[in-house]
Amino acid sequence: MILTNEAGLSLNAKVEINELGIVLHSRSGTSRNRDYRAALELIMERLDNADVDFEIYRDSNRVQDEPLPDRRLSFDKQAPIARRFDLIVQAMNEGTSSHGAWRRLLIATPGVNPQSLPSIVGAKEAKGASRLPSIELRKVHREHIERAVEFLLNGGDAPNFSPSRDYDAMTADGKPLAPKKVFGLALQEALGIEAFPAHFSSGWGQVSFDLLEEAGLWIVPKVVDAVRRPKAKSSKTQAELKRFIPTEEEKAWIEGNPKIVSHLVRERQPGLAKQKREEFLSKHGRLFCEDCRLDPVERYGKDAGTACIEVHHHRTHVAEMQPGHVSVTDDLKCLCANCHRVLHRKLTLGLSA
Repeated sequence: MILTNEAGLSLNAKVEINELGIVLHSRSGTSRNRDYRAALELIMERLDNADVDFEIYRDSNRVQDEPLPDRRLSFDKQAPIARRFDLIVQAMNEGTSSHGAWRRLLIATPGVNPQSLPSIVGAKEAKGASRLPSIELRKVHREHIERAVEFLLNGGDAPNFSPSRDYDAMTADGKPLAPKKVFGLALQEALGIEAFPAHFSSGWGQVSFDLLEEAGLWIVPKVVDAVRRPKAKSSKTQAELKRFIPTEEEKAWIEGNPKIVSHLVRERQPGLAKQKREEFLSKHGRLFCEDCRLDPVERYGKDAGTACIEVHHHRTHVAEMQPGHVSVTDDLKCLCANCHRVLHRKLTLGLSA
């Protein structure tokens, strides 16, 4: 939501209403929420005029786990509005060397119906953002994403985007970040706009997730209560995914990275695996593990031994497969069950396989 002044003009300051009161988003840079001061002063003035009592609390992401009373900002409520603002900023910056860090605030209004607050403070819905075409989204490059990651790891925020509920974007050293926040910040820098969730989609197969992974982030689901199948572009692949039933062991791999579903589906193409075994037998005269050199027939006998050799898709990994990729037997490798599972686990963990 945005505020309008007495002349009916919109302020460049984003606010939202929640069950506790009004949230005023932080100011950053030269253009984002540049009317922060005017917005806070206007909110306080209009709450005063409506005889609404209020308290103000720090509300940045880094402090939201702290008890609300510990985040309260003390200031003289009887002081003139402009003086109150100065006192609030001083309280925000207490204990730091900052002189102008105007952060996200919660203006709590206990006992007031939140639905009545927009009319009290003159807030209205902001115009919605429209989805950007992929050609625009792909203007986000690795350096934009890396700077967004650094900004978030150093305590910065992307307040237009909510904390992630479904996925984490893991850094190389295992630190989780909200994928939408990372991509939203990168998009802002790449296009010079204020980014909103409506500007792009997130999820497997979307441009945002593809670019995050290409930049070195490892996207994993927060909670996996079912197999998350990637979106398939062709009807043939869609049918293959519908028939795919993972084992309990494979479900554990999928928790680490749902993209391994595509890898497993490709390996289970019966005609291709059968062809690979036949070519391998024709070339070597026997089946054996190409990694550890185990000869299962020698170890377990002819009838049971050949069941130990499985086909692994090793040449073109799922992350590198382009739409329409057709597997050939040279993409495949004959492995014993143990070596095969070790390589799948490495793929899940993002290790070299």
